[in-house]
Amino acid sequence: MGKRLLSILGLLIAIVGIVFGGNLFLVIVGCVILGLGQMVKDKEESTASGMDEITKEFFEDVKMNPESHILNVSDTNIPLPKHDYCSGSGYVQGKYKGLDVELCTIKLTDVTEVLRDETGLWEKNENTVYTGEWLLCKLDQRFNTWLTIYPRSLLDKQTIKTENEAFDKKFNLTCGDEKLALEILDSNRLEQIIALSNHKFSINLNEDGRLYIAAHIFKNMNDLKWFVDMIDVFKG
Repeated sequence: MGKRLLSILGLLIAIVGIVFGGNLFLVIVGCVILGLGQMVKDKEESTASGMDEITKEFFEDVKMNPESHILNVSDTNIPLPKHDYCSGSGYVQGKYKGLDVELCTIKLTDVTEVLRDETGLWEKNENTVYTGEWLLCKLDQRFNTWLTIYPRSLLDKQTIKTENEAFDKKFNLTCGDEKLALEILDSNRLEQIIALSNHKFSINLNEDGRLYIAAHIFKNMNDLKWFVDMIDVFKG
């Protein structure tokens, strides 16, 4: 919408300059704004094209910005900062080894109200408290319990201990049933998760096979390989 408005505004200014006696200044300003709008449009199209090519390296049947979404943050037990609004953008759907996947950027916004002395009115301030890349993969299998893995801070009390000391130092684990969760997180899976812990991330695995992977610090779309490697840890 922004790039379209820029192009329309530039065109209108140029037309006004021509109509009113060939005002060279208005014509030049209009052409500059029109060119800026076109430049923004070309850049967005180039970015979208590049993202499309990257996703097709890993996913099949890729759909950019689909009308309906399958990823829902509220379906997870992943701990997140306090917020008032949750929004998603840049949705990509596809298939990975026959499994349905959806990737998007999640943003959490906190809203505070401040009373302005000069006006006596309350003003709302919006603050982005979190941005991360999330992926949902529908694994073609069921599990006996749900589990959530999330980064452990120094102030956190240890939740459930595994037999992997490196894992226990980095992550907290919550679940529906401890014994069944530790059967899912066998020694092989724990080692693979540790090997992929170069990102700050959380994971939620539901009993119906929905696997949510939240990369809290994500560099660029080239890191999609990290996501699919994490899917492989839990798949099949």
